[in-house]
Amino acid sequence: MVIYSQQVAAGADHFVLLAIPFFVLAGLAMEANGMSSRLIELLLRMMGRLRGGINLITIVATAVFSGISGSKLADIAAVGGIIMPAVRRSRQDPNETAGLLACTAVMAETIPPCVNMIIFAFVANVSVGGLFVAGLVPAAFLALLLATVAIWYGGKVDPEHLKASDRSLAQLIVGSLVALIMILMIGRGVMAGLATSTEISAFAVVYALVVGGLAFRELTMRITMRLFVQSAAMAGSILFIVAAASGFAYALTIEQIPSLISATMIDFGHAYGSVMFVLLAAVVMIFFGAVLEGAPALIIFGPLLTPIAAQLGVNPLHFGTVMVIAMGFGLFAPPVGLGLFATCTMTGTRVQDVARPMMKYLAILALGLVILVLFPTFSLWLPAKFGMN
Repeated sequence: MVIYSQQVAAGADHFVLLAIPFFVLAGLAMEANGMSSRLIELLLRMMGRLRGGINLITIVATAVFSGISGSKLADIAAVGGIIMPAVRRSRQDPNETAGLLACTAVMAETIPPCVNMIIFAFVANVSVGGLFVAGLVPAAFLALLLATVAIWYGGKVDPEHLKASDRSLAQLIVGSLVALIMILMIGRGVMAGLATSTEISAFAVVYALVVGGLAFRELTMRITMRLFVQSAAMAGSILFIVAAASGFAYALTIEQIPSLISATMIDFGHAYGSVMFVLLAAVVMIFFGAVLEGAPALIIFGPLLTPIAAQLGVNPLHFGTVMVIAMGFGLFAPPVGLGLFATCTMTGTRVQDVARPMMKYLAILALGLVILVLFPTFSLWLPAKFGMN
């Protein structure tokens, strides 16, 4: 028990994991000081009149906020809190939107600074910056696939139903620029290697609290204290999962279970090739992403499967991107995906009502995942361009 406790404590005692509470705090700060609401309302007014406009806004908004908070549930809470009232005012189907919202979380799993990308990079000994860059093109590809289906099944709504406040368009544009500058600075810092992910996350917190607070003056002392409590609770739960899963992974190692799985997977890879190995690994991650939740699945199988993939000639950045997307697919897929239950709770819908309309989005995401496995260029083109592969 003493050794196990030491493994649990060591599981969360790493500098790179400091990025998790910082990015969570930055995302919640954006929501609390009004940066999120202004940006999403601007998207509603600009794109709401298009065919499938609300669906497109859901995709774009989730992608944008995934570049800040790092937590998919925080993104869903921020986007769903503004999108869903507009959906109900315009008499659209909330189950359709809730299903799409869950699928956009899968699409956005590889948009930096995703917490699960940080966890995978940490446990599999892969460059965090390289993995961040590798995930951008796959996320854009999946977003394009989702947008195609969203437009095909979407309809037009009355723009008057989409107004969430009396702010003028100029006020919304100025407010949105404050948020976009923060997103661009985070992206530039990651792409150019100006700072580590932990340093960038700390800067994002300072920017969201200081610049956002001064620009909109919506942060009171009471709200700020509640904000820190919420972020501590959310980050604490994530890091506790990481710590506990590290202890579990150690127990599996003592029982020599990874070596047994490793031998089987290596034989499979040599018999059927590296592509079939990556497809099998993706299926494994989809299953355990649904059963174990995201972080434990990555912590257990990331360090186990990544060396095998490297032996078979699979680039670790490509493999990590596929693993994180597959994990997200399982996390938000019915019938047992914990992320889907959380999404339905936040949007006021029921899983049994959301499952059917979201199937078309899950199908296109599954097709996209297979394409990403078959064509590693999607993951490796951008890192090669920046010399990170």
